[in-house]
Amino acid sequence: MTSTCQCGPATINGPGVRAAYYAYQRKIRAERTADGRQFRSRRTDFHPTNTLSYLAVHLDGDGAVRLEVAAAAEELERPQNLLVDELRWLADGRRFLHTEGFADGLMKIWLNPAVAVNGGCDPRPLAARHRFPYPVLADGGLSAPEPVRFLEYSAHLWDEVYFANRHMFAGGLFPNPDCRACFPVRLHSV
Repeated sequence: MTSTCQCGPATINGPGVRAAYYAYQRKIRAERTADGRQFRSRRTDFHPTNTLSYLAVHLDGDGAVRLEVAAAAEELERPQNLLVDELRWLADGRRFLHTEGFADGLMKIWLNPAVAVNGGCDPRPLAARHRFPYPVLADGGLSAPEPVRFLEYSAHLWDEVYFANRHMFAGGLFPNPDCRACFPVRLHSV
């Protein structure tokens, strides 16, 4: 059975999600061990990366995510003030996202294309519009003194990212695992 997929392009995740994980782990480890205590992981340690993944699936082309904060907090099963704090941390220095306004419980959020971008969208105009930096993971991950560095915005750097990955950014459709046209049910004879 074959079928032509009618799905739109999938979201392309970049190194920004992993960079957020490493940077946040470094931050909380330093805070929790400052007084000599042993580091213990908590369920909340992964919230910022979960928040980025949540935002990524709500992308619409290369536009902003219009986030209804109370509804998102409920869906993500966390207090609204914690979600707002996470968004502020993620937006610090425009490392992972940029927020515009917070009125009537709504927030307009632009994701750094190094975090996620929809397939078929060129990341360069969005990166230029908000002067997004590009995260680089250090060799050694969390064991490195600084696990994540942020390269300042550069049109040349984003050109390199685009050309290295243009098959994803400018490519056609990506398979959607929930789409029966992409992954049709196959009947096997017994």
